[in-house]
Amino acid sequence: MSGTISFIVPTIGRPHLSQTLASIETWPGDDVLMVGAVSDLDDHRVTAIPCPRGNDWGATERRLAIRRSTKSYLAFLDDDDVYLAGTRAKMDQAIRHAPGRPTIFRMIYPNGRVLWRDPVLRVGNVGTPMLLVPNDPDRLGTWSSRRECDFDFLASSAWDQAAIVWATDIIARIGHDDG
Repeated sequence: MSGTISFIVPTIGRPHLSQTLASIETWPGDDVLMVGAVSDLDDHRVTAIPCPRGNDWGATERRLAIRRSTKSYLAFLDDDDVYLAGTRAKMDQAIRHAPGRPTIFRMIYPNGRVLWRDPVLRVGNVGTPMLLVPNDPDRLGTWSSRRECDFDFLASSAWDQAAIVWATDIIARIGHDDG
């Protein structure tokens, strides 16, 4: 095994949360940190972390979960999104191919739009469920309180943009269209 992953799921208690959690494939040593409007779950993989709603696109919840994570990598999934089958194996391949480097996968919206369009870090070209990053506190960026907090997280990280691996695999289906 090449690395363990904390799957971080901020939640406001959306009805699709059970589908979101069911879509997360974990391997031995992985965990799921669900933060926010949490309820009792019958899922031994999930650590529920109560947190008042930050009203900042999940940034408060993600920051709290990152502080609690002890795993070697972090992945993020909102409570209205789902991973596609085989995502954990693709993440393992990425970790083995480029250890210690962030990987940005692709995601698809219900309207068929796919991100990323081209391998460039810019607003509107990245999304939270696409990210797999080493849990290196000295390099992690900051989740801002604006809608583009996923971009801000990457842009404020200490990894050189040339270190980012742009993987062509689509790993997540987003629960909402992007307008």
